[in-house]
Amino acid sequence: MVIHRSALKDAPAAWRGTDFATPRSWVLTLTDAMREEIIAAFRRSGTTDPSALVPKTFPLPRTRPLLDNARHALEHGAGFAVLAGFPVDALDAEEIRLAYAGVCAHLGQMVVQNGRGERMVDVIDKGRDYSHASRGYEGHARLPFHTDGTKGETLPVHYAALLCRETAASGGLSALASGVTLYATLQQRHPELVPVLQRGFHHHRQGDHGENEPPISRERIPVFSFHDGYLRVRYNRNNAEWSQHAGVVIEDEERRALEAADAILDEPGFALSMGLEPGDLQIINNFTVLHARTEYDDAPERKRHLLRLWISNPSSPRAGTDLIERFSSPESRFAD
Repeated sequence: MVIHRSALKDAPAAWRGTDFATPRSWVLTLTDAMREEIIAAFRRSGTTDPSALVPKTFPLPRTRPLLDNARHALEHGAGFAVLAGFPVDALDAEEIRLAYAGVCAHLGQMVVQNGRGERMVDVIDKGRDYSHASRGYEGHARLPFHTDGTKGETLPVHYAALLCRETAASGGLSALASGVTLYATLQQRHPELVPVLQRGFHHHRQGDHGENEPPISRERIPVFSFHDGYLRVRYNRNNAEWSQHAGVVIEDEERRALEAADAILDEPGFALSMGLEPGDLQIINNFTVLHARTEYDDAPERKRHLLRLWISNPSSPRAGTDLIERFSSPESRFAD
């Protein structure tokens, strides 16, 4: 089924990077009162477990309107939001993690991200290569455009959040691209390849699976699918091609479809590039926005450091449970 762009319910999420002419015009800034409220909520929470924080135990009445604006942008706007001014300068490392989890609890539930059961991961260079045997957030290599998830999580990853604690000495820029515009452009230029992408690809788990579990998804994960008229994008070319290590064959037509998608994503002006600053909290709709990262280098005395959360919002109109069923059987998913 091919749906014309004008029929999509995601029209506000159809944009190009050139639509944002003013740098950081997309930023929502936390006021001093909001920062103080976040710190106070952390102090009162009385827990050292980030996953235990929920809106009831982490109330943010002053900050809630800003978070509501962010949620609206995620679901009914461009599909991303950046909150600036998170109090990373007023809290220690563990306090930052708890306060971050408490704020994001107002957007949904934290999702386990790997076989180690981690709900929050450190995006920092641990010297690991980006390959079919390791995850990209533990190295400094360039990460091409992709969406997150489909490794074995138990809940749909509606939002992917990154809190910047420290920047790199050079590189490490974030880039976002509209999956809605990608879909519409492919419809216009390569309509014959859209059904190929809707059929999708097996995804490689990059070694994050049990000894007796398959290294790839049990079914194809569609790049483009729809739920109640809403577009859902699940794109990761590397994961698709790495499935060949498990015997999957990528046909010529499938490779042309991947190349066509990447060519559009790499066009000048298609994506929005942004440098995250300490205290910036970037949140993207993982079903409408693809993201990428440039290669980076750390200084001897300073390492680029971000904290990543995956968030599931049960009230999201895009659902996503069926995609999890395509990926794996319940016994081969991450422990929750």
